[in-house]
Amino acid sequence: MTTVSTADPQFQSALQACVVALHKLADYELDAPLHRRIHELGERKEFLTITEHEELLALVDFLHKRTIEKLEAQAALARFRIAIPDLLPVL
Repeated sequence: MTTVSTADPQFQSALQACVVALHKLADYELDAPLHRRIHELGERKEFLTITEHEELLALVDFLHKRTIEKLEAQAALARFRIAIPDLLPVL
């Protein structure tokens, strides 16, 4: 097993890249047009065509997956804050 120093610039660079990626996931917000489309389809759900119903189900599934990823990223950032408080700036 290789030992890596937290002071190693490559380690810090890799960790910072991870934190940036996690922040993007943790801060994710659904685009307004997509949000409007889900709302519109949801409001008319009893009257949707088969294609529109499939679209709504796909959009809901997409949103569900993004929500899980967002929560996982927020939890990972919280663990980073606890595990390496001196290494990471206040996030």
